[in-house]
Order: sequence, then structure tokens, then C-alpha cells
Amino acid sequence: MNPLRLAALLALLALAPSLRADNNDSSRFSHKGVFSSKGVMVRQYTQDDRIRYQLWDYTWKPDPNQPITRVEVRLGEQKVYVYQGDSVAGISPITTGKPGHDTPPGHYTVLVKDIDHKSNLYGVFLDANGYIIDGNAEVGQKPPPGAVYDSADMPYYLRIRDDGVGLHAGYLPGYPASHGCIRLPHAFAELLYSNISVGTPVDVVP
Repeated sequence: MNPLRLAALLALLALAPSLRADNNDSSRFSHKGVFSSKGVMVRQYTQDDRIRYQLWDYTWKPDPNQPITRVEVRLGEQKVYVYQGDSVAGISPITTGKPGHDTPPGHYTVLVKDIDHKSNLYGVFLDANGYIIDGNAEVGQKPPPGAVYDSADMPYYLRIRDDGVGLHAGYLPGYPASHGCIRLPHAFAELLYSNISVGTPVDVVP
């Protein structure tokens, strides 16, 4: 074999492991694929990816001619179930209250709908450029020098209790982490908000 071709081949073989490592690098966005029953490749994401990129799976298949009749929040499952009569119209992961701010079980109804709601209790401190420097601020808390307080966004808000607890779009870290509200994936929150009426029962169960 030509010496130059042999040297090039040896160099390529030496480089091959690093090329394979680059192709399998999962630090940025890891996923694997499975085939559906129709032979179509379907991506399967890790739990870390779902949290980082908020790639939460949910189901939404209501009968457009029937109203939403009930919502059930299951704290132990960290899921919400939306019903039309006895039929499940939607299922989604949720994030409920963290220890010390537990979401209270009970039988409630949707009291208020507010598409652009802002919290009157919690928020964040922003620096002069608008970046969050403290994501756990409370109303009345003194801000750091040069910072300002901004109330937390609670889009597609459905209030179920007089103390402000409700369902709304928000960040889902994969475990209970809110101040008592039920956070939903943004797309699911929009669907639920658009299809539910004030007065609809909401059951929060252990």
C-alpha cells in the first residue's frame, strides 16, 4: 500500500473513537428513538431533557361538542385529569406545592379566569438589565441595591380558592415546587383555559 495512504488510514482509525463519542454526546440534547406501531420513528427524551426544555407529554382529545365537566388534580401522581362526563378528555403532568406550601386537597370550582394574571404574593427581583437575580421574592421584601420587584407571571390562570391557589401555565421541574398553585405545561394550560368555564368542579385529591 502507498505509504501516504497507509498513514492517512491510520490517522483516521485513531480519530474514529472521538468521532463516535461526538456523535453520541448527550450533554446538549439526548434522545433515543423507538418505532411506533406504524413503523414511524418516535423520539424518546430523558427526564433531564424534559425538564430542561419543558418537553412534557400530555393528552388532549376532547369531544368539541361537549363541555369540560370536571378536573381532577392527583397530588401523588403529579398529574391532572380533565373529564367530559365519564370520559377522560385530557391528561397532563403538573407541579404542585412544595413542602410548607402544600396544595390543599379539597373539592373546589373554577372561580375566576384571567389570561394574563400576575401573582399578588410572589415574584422575582430583576437587575437593571431585566435579568432575574432572585426567583423567590415576595411582596414587601426589600430588593437588593439596584434591583426591582416584578410579580410572577401566571398565564391562563384558573383560580379555585379564595387564597389565590389556582391552575396556570408555569415551569415544571419534575417534582412539587410551587407556592401552592398547580402549574401546567404552557400548551396544555392554554387548551384547558380555552375550553373550561367558570363554575367547573375541580377536585384536588392526595
